[in-house]
Amino acid sequence: VGARALVEEVLVEDASNVDALKLRAGWLIEDDKPGDAIVDLRAALGQSPRDATILTLIASAHERDGSLDLAGEQLARAVEVSGGAASESVRYAQFLIQNRQSAVAETVLVNARRVSPNNPTILGVLAQYYISLSRWPEAQDAVTALTALDLPDDQTKVAQLQAAIFAGQNRFDDSVALLQDQVAKGSQSDAAVVMIVQTQVKAGKLAEARAYLDGALQTAADNVTLQLLGAGLDEQMGKPEAAIATYRALIQRDPANDVPVRLLYAMLNAKGDTEAAAQTLDAGLAAAPASTNLRWVKAVALEGAGQIDAAIEIYDNLYAENSSNTVIANNLASLITTYHDDPANLDRAEAIARRLRGLEVPAFQDTYGWIAFRRGNLNDALAHLEPAAKGLPKDPLAQFHLGMLYDKMGRKDEAIRQLELALTLASATPNGSGLPQMATARQVLDRLKAAL
Repeated sequence: VGARALVEEVLVEDASNVDALKLRAGWLIEDDKPGDAIVDLRAALGQSPRDATILTLIASAHERDGSLDLAGEQLARAVEVSGGAASESVRYAQFLIQNRQSAVAETVLVNARRVSPNNPTILGVLAQYYISLSRWPEAQDAVTALTALDLPDDQTKVAQLQAAIFAGQNRFDDSVALLQDQVAKGSQSDAAVVMIVQTQVKAGKLAEARAYLDGALQTAADNVTLQLLGAGLDEQMGKPEAAIATYRALIQRDPANDVPVRLLYAMLNAKGDTEAAAQTLDAGLAAAPASTNLRWVKAVALEGAGQIDAAIEIYDNLYAENSSNTVIANNLASLITTYHDDPANLDRAEAIARRLRGLEVPAFQDTYGWIAFRRGNLNDALAHLEPAAKGLPKDPLAQFHLGMLYDKMGRKDEAIRQLELALTLASATPNGSGLPQMATARQVLDRLKAAL
């Protein structure tokens, strides 16, 4: 609050102060007021038209508002005014990849490499991009260029990229040998050990992976990372009790470490021991009450138990701490709009969910589409709910949402089919038939069938 008050004082004295406008705009974006942020940023851009930071902030505001095309335009301008600088190019490329425009992203990165051929960040991102697509010659070219730079701080990263290329080409022995060399050098050996074990598992050599890890643990018996890796390996090898014992020991040693808590919670739930799972989670939260991950898990558990307002309260707190987290934003907006009908809550859900518009993620499409339906924007709802239902074929609520939209649009046959599907799926889902939406589905179906 103090910093915000100071910025407001500066802007009272000088309404065109660029730095103050940028700061206030950043806060406005966090507060889900992207339109107000854009007003400030346009004023700042008038003073400094080739400021890549301002353009990047405008892109963030458009992204928060769900205007992805406009966000992309601003990120492209930021690359242009920066002369193809590494940070702006990587940021734009990552945006493009997230929005399924990989070919354009590759062009951006290749152009950035031409501008800065020895930039390790660009080379590293290019290598990872090509590895993700199994384009081994291009990946090798980028890694070879990184290797030639011989930067001491990048030795481990370069070795891991090279090992990933070997593993991707099924050259598992070469991959393991390279990583073992890294372990022998003692440089960030945890990461190398993890990759060695993962590579052997990928090659189907579970026993060799276990033996190698046991050897590593002999010289680092208290290494938490390796113990967690061992527990995961035990689980893969059909030894769940050994994994559970490791997680319990790690929790006893450090109750505030949320990683073994989350993993143990998931294992206990998977084996049907929900009471022990709940006790594990609550004990973890008592030891680490500020843990974002544990609170998130608790919110999901509360939602599953039908304690919606308690789940919303947790998501509210998580969102207040980090409003840029898209998944938290989706979950919060989804719960609000699913279980609350009043205009104030719908307005808030819409403000939170704007960023989801146009994103090709079924859960996000379902949330945004249902909000659009509730707001009466039927065409916008249709553009999101149809792909959401297709992408979430076993989710009764996604099918229900589309069925309700079809009914609203007068598409009776499709509405009947969709709502019947929702009820069928709900009956096969734990507690699904008891969802209030399914009672609504039955009522609408009765009305539609009576009118035939």
